[in-house]
Amino acid sequence: MPASPELLAAPALLLQALAGRGLQVAMQAPAAPDAAAARPIVNATHLLLPALDTPQQRAAVAHAAAHLLYSRPAQPSATLKPLGLAVVGAVEDARVELLLAHALPGVRTWFDAPLRQVLEPEGLSVNALFSRLALALHDEHYADGNHWINKARTLFAAARREHGLEDDTAFRRLASVLANDLGQMRVRFDPRLYAVPAPYRDDNSYLWQHGATRETEAQPLPAPIRGQAPPADGPTPNLETTMPALAYPEWDYRSGVLRPDWCQLYELRPLAAAQTAPPPAHHLLLPLQRVRPQHGRRLRRQWEGETLDLDAAIEAAVERRLQRAPTGRIFQRPGPQARPLSLLVLLDLSLSTGERAAGQARSLLQVEQEAALLLARSAQGAGERIALHGFCSDTRAQVRYHRLLDFGEPLGAQAAARLQAQQAAWSTRLGTALRHACALLAAEPAERRALLVLTDGAPADVDVHDARYLVEDARAAVQDAARLGLPVCGLAVDAGAAAYARRIFGAGNYRIAETPDQLPRQLAALHARFSCA
Repeated sequence: MPASPELLAAPALLLQALAGRGLQVAMQAPAAPDAAAARPIVNATHLLLPALDTPQQRAAVAHAAAHLLYSRPAQPSATLKPLGLAVVGAVEDARVELLLAHALPGVRTWFDAPLRQVLEPEGLSVNALFSRLALALHDEHYADGNHWINKARTLFAAARREHGLEDDTAFRRLASVLANDLGQMRVRFDPRLYAVPAPYRDDNSYLWQHGATRETEAQPLPAPIRGQAPPADGPTPNLETTMPALAYPEWDYRSGVLRPDWCQLYELRPLAAAQTAPPPAHHLLLPLQRVRPQHGRRLRRQWEGETLDLDAAIEAAVERRLQRAPTGRIFQRPGPQARPLSLLVLLDLSLSTGERAAGQARSLLQVEQEAALLLARSAQGAGERIALHGFCSDTRAQVRYHRLLDFGEPLGAQAAARLQAQQAAWSTRLGTALRHACALLAAEPAERRALLVLTDGAPADVDVHDARYLVEDARAAVQDAARLGLPVCGLAVDAGAAAYARRIFGAGNYRIAETPDQLPRQLAALHARFSCA
């Protein structure tokens, strides 16, 4: 259960007293079994604490205060490998704790017992070495026979004597030397499972900015290295420019906190023309031609009407069988001419969309591309405004957002080739892409706006090991869109999608295509629903 406000008031007041700065203090849920152990998290607005006993919690608050007072936040991390980040963080932890202890001598003892509790005096694992390093830099009387530990203590003392603890650049240099030594020692380091040994110390995310720096923020990102290569006879990829990084929040359901500026999104826009795309397969054309609105329309999902809305009636029957309360909107009736629609279609471009299922001649991405092209032609022919965008991600530090066809742009040969030149790469951080898509859609002047997501699986990324985490973040993004009056629907090409699709989009706001061949018809049905709403 989450801690009560009364229990969280004490660490918040202590932090205010030590750092002269108030942050909102919240509790984290336990870490997933296959993830690294939970550690405190410090950012500009929050201190998130895992379950700790009172002495550890007190030490955690003091450590957070030390970072707030003496550490430079959001330093560029592009030049450091994961092992280097861990060593720099360990040295920085020791430096700021000593600075705080110099200003407030009584807090030194708060760190002493927790550091000794996690000490592993033997072994050459990362955890053992880092636990001994922490105690060696904290307590000059601690004796250790390991050469690397003694070298670290000697370099730390020299930097302190020559530059003072306030010069963090000197300690950054010595940390680079120590990290290089660990590499030469072939110490095995898995960043997915590593956690700072002392439970009271934070995860050091406060120190790093994993997005673009001023020198690189306007430069093109490197080409996807894990993506599927385009066929030799396929369309030539279109040149793209990377816009400055945009920061978006992310919802952490475990602590109930919206982490501000947690993800970095790079928007890619076309620079030059591409080759003409081949015409789409004829068998995809038929279902999408049926979505053109007529002069009159049928209002579906109404409280009353002259006939039943068959789809709504079936959904209501399913709800009853599941012992849930149906909405009662199961009728249809004549209505006026549909108002113009602005529809944004968000395509999943992650690596898994490039795979071919057994018995399938084409990948899901190829089917997505053809169906999206036909939908765009059909929508523009009916006078609607449509945009085709795509996304993939490589951790929260790099979410790529491709603007393939924008609102008001005619679907010519260049735009078609641009879409078909996209390659499958990386992962599916859906929540961040949804937030950016909604920001673009909200600027549309149309009375009716909607967002349609095409994906092949639950949101996932390589830096997230809790399967529920990104699902809950995407759900929060959909709920934020609903508050802005932007309906979001999903189409999942995944036979097992029901649980996560319903969780993200809500009952009645998603469809499932069990195979890629079903995608065009399901896409046409969703478009018809928006067009006739």
